[in-house]
Amino acid sequence: MAVNCLLAQAQLQLNGKDIIRDNRAGQWLCTIPDSVFGTDYEARVTVLPESGWTDVMVDGVPVDDGQSIWFAPVDGVKPHTISAQVGDSTVSGTLLFSCLPLLEVDAVISKDYQPARFRLHHPDSITPMELQGRFKLRGQTTMMAGRHKHNFHIKLEDELGEKLNKKLLGMRDDNSWLLDAGQTDLSRIRNHVAHELWLDMATKPYYADREPKARTACRGELIEVLINGNYEGIYTLMEAMDRKQLKLAKYETDTAAVTTLHGQLWKAVDYTGGTTFTSVKEYDNNSETWFGFETKYPELDEVSPTDYSLLYNSIVFAYSSYDNLWRRKAKDYFDIPVIRDYYILLQVLLAIDNGNKNIYWAVYDKQVDTKLTLAVWDLDCTVGQDWTNDPFRLESRVGPERKFGIGNNVLGRLNLLIEGFHEDMVARYQELRKGVLHADSITQRYLSHIDCLIHAGAAARECTRWDGDDDLGGHILDWEAEKAYIADWLQRRLHYLDVNTFASAAIDDIAADEPTVVPSGTYNLLGQRMPDDRPLPPGFYVRNGKKMIKN
Repeated sequence: MAVNCLLAQAQLQLNGKDIIRDNRAGQWLCTIPDSVFGTDYEARVTVLPESGWTDVMVDGVPVDDGQSIWFAPVDGVKPHTISAQVGDSTVSGTLLFSCLPLLEVDAVISKDYQPARFRLHHPDSITPMELQGRFKLRGQTTMMAGRHKHNFHIKLEDELGEKLNKKLLGMRDDNSWLLDAGQTDLSRIRNHVAHELWLDMATKPYYADREPKARTACRGELIEVLINGNYEGIYTLMEAMDRKQLKLAKYETDTAAVTTLHGQLWKAVDYTGGTTFTSVKEYDNNSETWFGFETKYPELDEVSPTDYSLLYNSIVFAYSSYDNLWRRKAKDYFDIPVIRDYYILLQVLLAIDNGNKNIYWAVYDKQVDTKLTLAVWDLDCTVGQDWTNDPFRLESRVGPERKFGIGNNVLGRLNLLIEGFHEDMVARYQELRKGVLHADSITQRYLSHIDCLIHAGAAARECTRWDGDDDLGGHILDWEAEKAYIADWLQRRLHYLDVNTFASAAIDDIAADEPTVVPSGTYNLLGQRMPDDRPLPPGFYVRNGKKMIKN
């Protein structure tokens, strides 16, 4: 693969590790093991011949090539000075240490994939990992006008442009990776922590006996990123949510070029009657989108046409089935234990943007069953954080005592109509409150990640880069204030849920923020009338004057 862009070459090494130039701030960064932070750190200096550097000085002390110097003690905040002669010119700047991985990216920034080179520096490794592939912006909201700290998608490739799988920072072995910016999040870690929390609390999907390694969230690692020689701050390097993450069954193509679909994956990207499971409309299998969903596996450039019929029929069932039929058959259409846990997650985190959109819906193998499970996504608007900081954190929208209605017809009908479901959900919540949702446990989960950023010096560098930006509504990144806000918010939120939503087995209104009236067989859970003479959706028929579903 021909790539014209080249990563900048280091001029100096400390104990064999490159120091990385940040042109914007006129400084260098070097990542070293966390174990040496707080100690007197001895480092051997190597001046690379191709740098042309002479008369090198560190903290005002002349240093020869191969000489060792001491940083006493070393940490992520204390600045050190570097200067050198390059011919008739003098270069100088600040040296800062980190204990987080550092990722250098060299690429043209575009909404379309562009050739790119990458260099990943691990604090515990001497030699960086050299990679290449393609790079692009991602995310509808983060690319809106006036937004600045962007999300990105990385596709790794070999020299011939073929997919190249690499295991990065202890995560999965793959070619597809994401850089999550935490664009409006004043902690930069909410999405990252929410994915961790879900992995620790969620019931495994219904097919876990066949695929025990299936994950319904993405792992991530906090890193610092430089793009085209400029420091861009704290990011989470994340796995992608796809067939591989969920371990869905692969499609098959026979010798006659006939494709048989097995596993399928769709992403809810918009608020529609489809993503709320409250109405249906005709679909086009030649389109990569339908009614607020994107088909994610197989992608349309892999298999065309696709097939929306299973998703369509699930929405039809949630929308049109009468109560008795719903009670009997809901378990055949939806992964009820996972959906139950997801509702608990949304309520605990007050995930205002995740009740209907920012969800992945999946079927393991449509040739075997029709059951949909879900996977989480884009949980940055949580724990009192909105997608905008202007206006700033309205209590009526993100306050911890807000009554939060999900507005999802599947969850609403499960709660109101499935015997024992609400009692089971309350019992599950109370069980989780003794462990991963214990107030001390969940609070420490968030605060420890912020403390890690402060310890590494990344928090201070993030402030220098992004304080006062429009993404933050002009606010500054005050890490101690954010820790106090998160701790207080979680304590108040859990107390509110304990005495309200999950206080007992009494049914709460979880279908919508507005009160709804749900006479059996007359309205759906969002209060929309369902007259007896409405057209029969595909898959239904009339017997003895009643609408019945064929299966």
